[in-house]
Order: sequence, then C-alpha cells, then structure tokens
Amino acid sequence: MGKSKEEEAAGAMLVIDPPEELVLEGPFNRAVCKKLLVFNPSTTDHVAFKLKTTTPKLFFVRPNVGVVMPEETVTIDIFVHPICSDQNGQRHKFLMQAAEANGATGDLHEFFKQVPPSLIWDTKIKVKLIDAKKAAEFDITRKSPLAMMGEGEAMEGEKDKDKDNSDPLAKLLQKVNELEDERLNLMQKVESLDKEKEQLTQLSLQQQHQKKKGGGFMYFMLTLVLAVLVGCVYSANYM
Repeated sequence: MGKSKEEEAAGAMLVIDPPEELVLEGPFNRAVCKKLLVFNPSTTDHVAFKLKTTTPKLFFVRPNVGVVMPEETVTIDIFVHPICSDQNGQRHKFLMQAAEANGATGDLHEFFKQVPPSLIWDTKIKVKLIDAKKAAEFDITRKSPLAMMGEGEAMEGEKDKDKDNSDPLAKLLQKVNELEDERLNLMQKVESLDKEKEQLTQLSLQQQHQKKKGGGFMYFMLTLVLAVLVGCVYSANYM
C-alpha cells in the first residue's frame, strides 16, 4: 500500500505551500507573479532545494535553487510571462527536489548532480492558469498555517518596496505591466474617438440633407411666385 498524504507530509524534507497545486489568476496579457512558501521543519539540518518546471519558457522562478536553514521559511517568486489565451489550457508542473546540505555545497546545480538519487526527496506541484472571470469559482483564499507564517514576511516585503524595486527583473516586469496598462488605455481612447467621429459624420450628413430639403423648398416657392407674376402681367396686357 502507498503512503497516505499525512504520512508523506510527516516524512517530508520540506513543507511546501501550496502543497499540491499552484493557482495563477489572469489576465495573462501581462506578467503575473505568485509566491511559493518553502519551510524546513528540521531543527538541525540545512536543506538544499531545486525547483524545476516543465515549461521553462513560460515560467521564471526566483530563486530556483537555495538552502533553507533549520525552521526557516523561504519565499519563491514564480513569474508567468505574458502568454496567448490558447496556452492557458496546457498542463504545467513543477518538481521540487531537496537534499540535506549540512556541509559545503558550492554550486547548487553541481551539488544536486553529485547527490545520489536515493538521497533526493521530491514532490510535484501542479499549475492551474485561470482567467480572472473564473477566479471566483475557486476557493483560493483559504490560508494554511504555513501561509499565515509567511504573512509577516510579506508585510515586511511591502514595507521594503524600495529594496525590491532595485531588482532589474522586478523593474522590467513592472514596466511591462505599466506599458500594457497604457496600451489598453490608448485603445479605449481610440475607440472613443472613433465613436465620436462616427457621430459627427452622421450629424454632418443629416445637416446636409436638411439643407438640400430647405433649398428645394425655396426654389419651388420662388418658381411659384415668378409664375404668378408672369400670369398677372400676361393678363393685364393681353386680356
């Protein structure tokens, strides 16, 4: 028989939050970021981790390798590059690998190549990409104890925005989102101007039509008056 989820969690080298599925909300025409919390339950061991994805061109992970101190929580930022809507339905996964790292590790990518596979703990995390309209259908507001532990770090991160803004990638993603907002705003203005232009064109055509009708009526009245005058003159002279 396989192990239950409780047994697997009890023997886990790292505690991941969310543990099984990472939900990212759109719209995906701009960069989207989600945080993954990694907790080391050991009171003595340092644990090295490596996070891999099945779609490296779509996701950017920072950091994707690192060492978690005993009873420490590390936050991993997962960025989704702007994508087309038809990619939302594709299945994406992350693989978290971990190994004890109490000694010198050096380059962590080389470290994991040297560790025997039998000593590497791993767990898979599914990824769900959902549109903003469908986000309400999923209960993604529930907070686990690990998530609540990370709230303090998140608040500290908010207070230290100047430090985060010094990161070139964060600046680039922020600029991408700002440009996308400007593009959408310009598109709305163009649509508004097109509507105004159409309304002005219709108004101009209506005015021209009214002028033509008014001009025809005046021509008819002048012709009628002229005919009456000619009739009067003719009657006075020849009758």
